Amino acid sequence: MDGIFLVDKPENITSNYLVQKIKKHLKKITGKEIKVGHTGTLDFFASGLMVITVGKATRLTEYFQGLDKEYTAEGELGKITDTYDRQGKVIEERECNITEEKLKEIILSFQKTYPQMPPPYSSKRIGGKRAYQLAKKGIQPQLKPKIVSIYQIQILEIKLPFFKIKVHCSSGTYIRSLIKEIGDKADCGAYVSYLRRTKVGKFSVEEAVKLSELLKMTKDELVNRLIGMKDALYFLTELILDHGFDDRFIKGQRFRVKQAGKGLVKVLNKEGKLLGIGEIKENNILQPLKVLL
Repeated sequence: MDGIFLVDKPENITSNYLVQKIKKHLKKITGKEIKVGHTGTLDFFASGLMVITVGKATRLTEYFQGLDKEYTAEGELGKITDTYDRQGKVIEERECNITEEKLKEIILSFQKTYPQMPPPYSSKRIGGKRAYQLAKKGIQPQLKPKIVSIYQIQILEIKLPFFKIKVHCSSGTYIRSLIKEIGDKADCGAYVSYLRRTKVGKFSVEEAVKLSELLKMTKDELVNRLIGMKDALYFLTELILDHGFDDRFIKGQRFRVKQAGKGLVKVLNKEGKLLGIGEIKENNILQPLKVLL
């Protein structure tokens, strides 16, 4: 069983808990230990799409992590929490005298590429520890801003002090930080009261299976839901090797290919079987990166 599942994570569980539940279920129905991972954490209070890697696909996590994301989020103005979300402790309340029109203008001003500061309660590593581990001990993590891109913000609803938006953004964007920044610009603060991830790349939560349903599925039903590795890597260009070159790739040897253009490729044999991931470098030299056999 090698590929990905699209799973709709419920609110109020950790991403790791979801992975462990799936791993336990797979062992129960197959009688085997199967590797299970995920391609990007969702906050405890958030729901929505998680791309779950299974078997050999757990070695491909890094390639999915760069995909764009889409979220639906609700913010509440006038309150600031230490975690920037509803799970946190309210550390400040302010009066919010803002018009709907001004709030719309502020929200749409974030459709840009800019350096965004991660929340103190985040999984960013600082000196070998996660930022949230330091924050829980009362230590202010020394975080650095990261360049993110907000490609589109759609305003779904404004019922002050609440506002609901849909955000299409680059990987690594923190919606909690975005909502806080909107609140800062509105001069009254804000926190995330609701968050749902709706897309990862072209994968949509509408195609996903709820965790509760997945945990009732038989082996055959799960195999039918599994997206194979070749299809899951839709965002990588295919490179089909000529006969006789399979072994060289499998052995990790570099060699020249006919295909022009630099970058990552998914490498297939003549029969269409995925052999692994490679990178085409200068002079059309293929460098094997991951062999998946």
